[in-house]
Amino acid sequence: MRIHFKFIWLAIGIGILAGCAPLPAKSPIQPIIAKPELQQSLAGLARDPAFHTPDVSQTHEWWNSFQDQQLNRLIQMAINGNPTLVAAQARIDQSRQAARLVALDSGLRFNSDASVVRQHLSQNGLFPPPLGGSTLNEGDISVGTAFTLDWWGKNRALIQSAIGDSKATEAEQRAAELTLAGEVADAYFNWLDIIARINLEGKIVEKRRLALQLAESRLKRGMDSSLISSQLEVKLLQEQDNLKEMEAQSIILRNRLAALTGNGPDWGSDLKESEISDNNTFPLPQKLPLDLLAQRPDVVALKWRVEAAGSRIEVAKADFYPNVDLNLMLGLQSLDLGNWLSTKSWYASFGPAVHIPLFNVRTLSTRLGITETEYTEAVSQYNQAIIQAASQVADALTRVSSIYARKQLQHTATASAERSQRFQSERYESGLSDRLPVLDEEIATLAQHVRESKLQADHKLAMVSLFVALGGNYESSQE
Repeated sequence: MRIHFKFIWLAIGIGILAGCAPLPAKSPIQPIIAKPELQQSLAGLARDPAFHTPDVSQTHEWWNSFQDQQLNRLIQMAINGNPTLVAAQARIDQSRQAARLVALDSGLRFNSDASVVRQHLSQNGLFPPPLGGSTLNEGDISVGTAFTLDWWGKNRALIQSAIGDSKATEAEQRAAELTLAGEVADAYFNWLDIIARINLEGKIVEKRRLALQLAESRLKRGMDSSLISSQLEVKLLQEQDNLKEMEAQSIILRNRLAALTGNGPDWGSDLKESEISDNNTFPLPQKLPLDLLAQRPDVVALKWRVEAAGSRIEVAKADFYPNVDLNLMLGLQSLDLGNWLSTKSWYASFGPAVHIPLFNVRTLSTRLGITETEYTEAVSQYNQAIIQAASQVADALTRVSSIYARKQLQHTATASAERSQRFQSERYESGLSDRLPVLDEEIATLAQHVRESKLQADHKLAMVSLFVALGGNYESSQE
């Protein structure tokens, strides 16, 4: 019996080797993961006055760099209460359970069965009389176990693929959080900007109304023509139209903030209308942007998709080799329930089950081709994402630097307008001119303040784009 058992295993081994299906002779050339260069875009940024060296001891969420408590509260509210993120968290839990299920199915598997059947045996069947023709109760209880010999690494690849999909889902949720935080910051700074410009525009409207009143008064006294009054009235109506449009935009932006934070439109009326703080500089990332790009959650998600697709190729290749399962079963069986639990009722079986793929080459080759195509697509999507991310970082850096320089120029222009206003006021107080030129200078100064306020908001918005492009300091356990 010992020699016979050895011959059985030898025959199984020969059958396994003979049953291997041939892999395709040629496989498509796999694409290379892109690594875009950003050195030129980074050159000189360390000396750019738009940035400063950050305090490396401070680690916080990117939106804290704006030093605005209301913004921090809005972003946290959006992340905690957005229904889309709740659904994303459910997908993460589902993907983790799927990865765990794959790991369990790839290990030692157990099953158990129990049955009690009352049956009538045929007199002309397997059992002769008196057992044949009788009615009795049959009991059967068994416990079995099976284990796959993972000689070709299929189970390991299945587990890695499931883990990759789970990690990708987790990173996609963080990408959704980053996008949501960016949208909240964008809407918030646009709202603060429109509020500041509404206040300034209201002052301009008052100046225009006062100028029109003075012109009409001069017209009644025969000191001016009706042309000047008509021109000033047109300017007043234009400014009033601008003010109405800005007020509508402020309500729309407030409603957008309410929706992003998971609230109704009436909630936005409680927002505090504060001025945009004039942060002159923002911290320059300590790491190279390319290092940070590798941590962008959307890029991390695509990288995990690449890893999962690569593992599925290994699974498809392993299917070309025979699969061997070791099965063991123990049980008790009796046609008489009275003897069911006796030692004479036990039975057992043990042996390998071999799946030979030799005659399924076409199907296996097709599946392998599909997985290789999926891998190529995943790498292409990753390459496109990281190149686009690098472009976004370079564009955002350029915008921040440019807007910072424009702010300095605008400060000079505003100061010059204020000087002109003072000179004209002095002329009026000295009796060298009337009030209309003074009002014109005051309106011109307010217009410069409007431009300055818009540039301050644009500076904040450009930094939001930069923080989002860099991934918002996302860290992943991808290694």
